[in-house]
Order: sequence, then structure tokens, then C-alpha cells
Amino acid sequence: MIPPVKSALLAVCSLLLSNYSFGWANHTLISQGMLESMPEVAQAKQVKVESLENFLLATEEPLVTFLAQEEMWMKQNLFHYDPLPAALAFKATGKIKDIRQRFSHAVRINPNTPLNLYLQLNPGQKVAGRVKLAASQITVYEDNRYLDNINIIELQPGQLVAPLDVVVSANDEPDHGLDIGLYTDSKTEHGKIYGFGEQPFGNPNLDYGTQAPFHMGFYHESEMIFAAGGFLKRTYPEYRIQQFKHLSQFAFEQGHPYWGWRFMGLGLHYVGDFSNPYHVTPVPGNSTASTIWVGLLNIIGLTGPQTDAVQIVSNRHTAIEEFQELVMKKAYIRDDHQHAALLATHNSESVGEYRHAFVVDVFAKGAFDQAGKLDNVILQNMPKKFVADKSIEFSELSERHMLLQKIREHKGQAGINALEDTLAQLLALFSENGKSYVQGILQHSASN
Repeated sequence: MIPPVKSALLAVCSLLLSNYSFGWANHTLISQGMLESMPEVAQAKQVKVESLENFLLATEEPLVTFLAQEEMWMKQNLFHYDPLPAALAFKATGKIKDIRQRFSHAVRINPNTPLNLYLQLNPGQKVAGRVKLAASQITVYEDNRYLDNINIIELQPGQLVAPLDVVVSANDEPDHGLDIGLYTDSKTEHGKIYGFGEQPFGNPNLDYGTQAPFHMGFYHESEMIFAAGGFLKRTYPEYRIQQFKHLSQFAFEQGHPYWGWRFMGLGLHYVGDFSNPYHVTPVPGNSTASTIWVGLLNIIGLTGPQTDAVQIVSNRHTAIEEFQELVMKKAYIRDDHQHAALLATHNSESVGEYRHAFVVDVFAKGAFDQAGKLDNVILQNMPKKFVADKSIEFSELSERHMLLQKIREHKGQAGINALEDTLAQLLALFSENGKSYVQGILQHSASN
């Protein structure tokens, strides 16, 4: 491949991926229906809430062996993997004071993540006199407005809680800072020692931007894209999906079901990200040839087409997430179980008995195949100002919260229906994949 083509692809993909936002807005919205439709979760007996420190101290010795075996498994099985630095391998000391940090370092999550005991309620669920926590008690972000109007309920050690509620709440938790600041250029102490190197893409200067490579995975691009942009292979959602699956199984085997369910919910988050096409391909709707052309123009000094492409992809990404949150919130508040999005998560079937190859071959591939269709449906049914105007930053528009009204004005109820149907198809993918993931954990735990 000639250097200008490589440079063109590198520039375009890097910029497009710098405008990262969350996979779906509030993952509790997409997981509630799926988990309610699984009797093995919805009807599971209540479990006792347990602090992370108590779980880690009780399982400290077997955890040493387990995490060592995990490291070997990751090296042998992952699409791409940066090995854990030997100095961070988990060691049993019997000391509770630093046990959380030792564990955080060994699994390479942000050690400042609160991991407090709580439930995150969906719209329409009652607080019923329970103690509410502030958003700052569950997230690392100083700007936590994304949790506005979400009720966060405190749990206490020893309290009984339904597994369904534990998994649903944990399903949104990775977006609260679990994967923030993990790179050498993240300007954090943990980033300097975790062994992931410099951030491969995304914007290291944005708080949420540093989590991008852990929530986006590219496995099905053309050989030309990968040859030009090798950094696209340096993604880690597969690592998190497998890691939390195995930790969940370990917790169940060790007799700590609360953490079995919670780790399950954490891993399910990344499975959910893989149902959003914007998280499995850097340029949805664009061919390799068009991507190269935009990049080549940039190299010769015509920067406009690349800047425009970045803005438009970013706006469409943000707009579909805004749409998802608005329609699903409304459905929950109205208790509208016949809504297309809720029906999709309730009525889907598992893709089959879980195998670790599913993460790439099934989970990521399903959304990748839907990328062009989603891009076209957005373009056809959302106001052009929101998704085709290169001079607009959608996330800064006050009108974004009036998105449903603006779509009706632009395309009528038919526009809403087209978008809801497409969203439902993507959420069905998540539900099918998520059920396989959950069943894989529970079946493994039942057999051990």
C-alpha cells in the first residue's frame, strides 16, 4: 500500500473516532426487558448485598490462581491483547486496606471507580422511601448531568436484593468511569502502569473519550482499512466481555452470588455496545474507497471534506442515542410494554449456546451488517439540520431534547415508526446476544 493511502485512512479514522459518545444512552433501559423475559434471572432468589472488599478478602487465595489463569487465557484467545505487567499480578496479603486497589490493578480498571452498593432505577420505578444517592457517589465524572432525573438507591451490606435489579443496575456501570484514564497519555497514575500504551484513538483530552477503545471494537473492516489503520485492532471490549464473564462465574463458584450477578451486568454492558453499529465500524455507511478519497483530499490540503465527515458521523451517532433514550423513557413511564423497542428485548431468542468466538463472529458482526441500513434510516427520517448539516454540532443544540417533535414535523409518525423499527432490530440483536451471554454464565456455574 502506498504511504499516502495509509496516511489518508489513518487521519480519517482517527478523527472520526475522536468524537466518541456512549454506546446507548442508559443501558438499564435496554437490559430491563431482556432480563425480565429470562425466568432464570427474573425468578432467581434474592441474594445478600456484599461489599467489594468483603468479597475480595473472602476469596483472596483462590483469586490469585484464578487471575493468573485468566491472564494465560487472554493471551491465547483474544483478537488483540496487551499483556498485564507482571508487577500488577494479584497477590494475597490478607490486608483489607489496599485490597480494592490490588484487584483494580490486576483487572486494569480505573481504581477510582466508586463501585458502591446501589440500584439504578428505570423511569417509572418507585423510590418508595428508600435512601437516594447523589450521582457523584457512583461516577468518576465531575460533570454527571447525564445522570440527571435518574434515581439511584443506596444498598446496605446484608440487605436482600433481587438479582434482576443487580444485573440491570450494573449494566450501566461501565459508563460511569470504569475504563477512564487507562493509557500512558491519560495523565493518570494507573494509566502509566497498566501496559496499554498510548491511547490508540479517541480524544485523550475529553473525560469520557479515554474509554472509547474499551467500548468500541472493529473486527470486520476491509484488509485495506486494517493495513492502514493498525491502531483499529487495539480495542478491548472483547477483553472486558470475557473478563467479567469469567469473574461472574468465579464469584458464583466461590459462593458470592451478589458479585456473580453484578459482574454479569458489567460484562453485559459491552455486549450491549456491540449492538450499536457506531461501535463496531468507524465510518458507518461509507465505503473504503470513499474513506480513502476524503483522507487523500485532506493530505493535499483540502481539509473540508474530512472535517465535514467527522461532524456528520458524530451527529448521527449522537442523534440515534438521543432518540433511543427519549422513546424508551417514554415507553417505561407509560408502562407501554407493546412499544417496539420493549417488545424486541422481551421476545427475542438466544443466538445459541455461548462460545467465546461469538463476541467477534456473532455479537460484533450482527451490528456491523446493520451499519449501512441504520445510517440510511437516520438520514431519511431525521431533520437534515440534525444529521446532514456539517455546520451543526448536534450535542450542543437545545432542540436535541425536542427530537421526537422535530422528526414528526419533518416526516410525520411514519418517520418515528421507521426509526423505532430500526432501533428495535438493533435491540433484538442485543437481547439475542445478551441472553446467550447470561445463559453461558449460569450454565457454567450450575455445572461446577
